[in-house]
Amino acid sequence: MKIKVKGNQNEEIEDLFADYPYAFHSVDLKNTKIPWHWHEELEFDYVLKGSVRVVTPNASYVFREKDGFFMNTNVLATMENIKGERPGWVESHLFHAVFLGGHFKSVFETKYLNPIMQNKKLEIMGFRGENTEQEEMLKKLNQLSALQRKKNTEFQTRNCLSEMWLLLMQQLKNEENNGFPVKRVNQERIQAMMTFIQQNYKEKISLEDIALSASVSGRECLRCFQNCIHKTPYEYLQEYRIEAAKKLLRDTDIPVMDIAFQTGFTDGAYFGKVFKNACGKTPGSYRKNSREEL
Repeated sequence: MKIKVKGNQNEEIEDLFADYPYAFHSVDLKNTKIPWHWHEELEFDYVLKGSVRVVTPNASYVFREKDGFFMNTNVLATMENIKGERPGWVESHLFHAVFLGGHFKSVFETKYLNPIMQNKKLEIMGFRGENTEQEEMLKKLNQLSALQRKKNTEFQTRNCLSEMWLLLMQQLKNEENNGFPVKRVNQERIQAMMTFIQQNYKEKISLEDIALSASVSGRECLRCFQNCIHKTPYEYLQEYRIEAAKKLLRDTDIPVMDIAFQTGFTDGAYFGKVFKNACGKTPGSYRKNSREEL
């Protein structure tokens, strides 16, 4: 499975449609890279095998085999394997709020969904079987995955998610009573600057250009990138250019030199050097190998 990200770094969810806004993905992180992204959809995940680290601008969360977690709407995050541990295999359930809430401003939306979706303190919540609600949530996650392997289970899927949502609300109440620590900081700024890079990576852009997109100083731009995604703006720009080049190498027959220019590199030799440092092979070898794998 490949994670598709739109031009504004908003993830495009595969297999999620207006008439049934729910999707089930089984992701082997040994073979899949999860870039920094966010999406409007809500998400429940279960670690089927191995271990994973979910990183947001505010915190790093480790989940191991048989753990589960919830990710709130529009949370900027990436997911990665943990060095020295077995690569993770994650089952993900993604759904739009309308799947549970129905029509706009319904009682389901205002009374049940919004208190969580609009909670700026909540980005990730883990389930490790530490209390009754968490144990029940993990059971429900397994039931939900099992439903996706059967036909005609749309109603059961929605019912199961509704029950999980009530468990989530109870768990949140427990966490808040203990002083829930998570706060979203700087996310709007970093999302604005990442969006600017996505829209302008083909051009020559400076630190000042990136900073201006979020109405901050160059110094604040550097601080925000380092604190949120632990990279400089230039490193992030370079990585995005390489990912864009990889897509063109896989999906088109455009000459390598033209791909270099189309992805913001002004020198073909430099592009080849940067690409090899990032991917361990030349652009030509990458293209050949990716097509042999099809």
